[in-house]
Amino acid sequence: MAEASPDDEPPAPPAGRSAAAWLWLGAQLLGTAGGFAWIAATVDLARVKDRVLAVPPLAFAAALALTFAGLTVGATRWRVVLGAYGAPARPPLRRLVQLYLVGFFYNTYLPGGVGGDVVRGVVTREAFGERGTTGAVAVVLVERVLGLVGLLLVVAGVLAWRPPAELEGALPWALLGIAGALTAVAGLALARRLAPHLPGPLARLAGGLPTLASPGRFALATALSLVTQSLVALSGWVLLHGLDPRATLAQAFVVVPVAAATAFLPITVGGAGAREAAFVALCAAVSPIGETDATAAALAMWGAQLVVAGAGGLLQLVRPSR
Repeated sequence: MAEASPDDEPPAPPAGRSAAAWLWLGAQLLGTAGGFAWIAATVDLARVKDRVLAVPPLAFAAALALTFAGLTVGATRWRVVLGAYGAPARPPLRRLVQLYLVGFFYNTYLPGGVGGDVVRGVVTREAFGERGTTGAVAVVLVERVLGLVGLLLVVAGVLAWRPPAELEGALPWALLGIAGALTAVAGLALARRLAPHLPGPLARLAGGLPTLASPGRFALATALSLVTQSLVALSGWVLLHGLDPRATLAQAFVVVPVAAATAFLPITVGGAGAREAAFVALCAAVSPIGETDATAAALAMWGAQLVVAGAGGLLQLVRPSR
């Protein structure tokens, strides 16, 4: 075989890829800007500023504590999922909490909302040793899906048990949501058995999952997803209630998790803009809280997340993770 000439150079990457990346970034920035533009067009920004400043300091401190607590429970769920799939080298919880906080920084401040998944993927691959990258990516996907399952169960459970007055007829949808969430959990647990019966891409993904070694731990991880979503809802409620005592827990447990789910949208920067717009629109639909107070609470909640995520970025600078 002829040796490569010193003058030979590797082919240049396609020129269109860089342009596409810039276009996608522009679309994400436009998505975030569009959400904030909608808010600016529907509320009096001067009044919103006054109401943001009126948020009780104790309520904001509670939102910070609840946000951090939610991340800690999320890191615990991550460790439990690793145990459920038989990871032979689970990192200590302290390290996982640190990495979850760093991942939260990437998800919050960078476009796409998947930077934290990359962090978890690297560590999950280490935990599984020689089992390869495919299993690690699949387990990270399971952990992400369990978060969505928890969201569905929280919202559907509240709608089935004590729906806001404006959503009294939502019981059938709530039951459908619960059934869908439980089906997703069962599908994840039985993924490898179902793989031969799934179409190509899904079959490869399901077949790439490690064998479920502990159904009990998997059930515990699902329960922890309920806790994480409940803590998110509580952080929104303390801010809403601090501005308007008419805000109820049931309303917050419907509004906040659904609005928070917009963080999964790839056309925003960490869900910013779209999340606040959804928060305001849902408050108007299920509660007597005015748009001004709803906007102020949404911005205060975003501020709490920025502070906690910023702590993750600072932690990465002071103690860089490998």
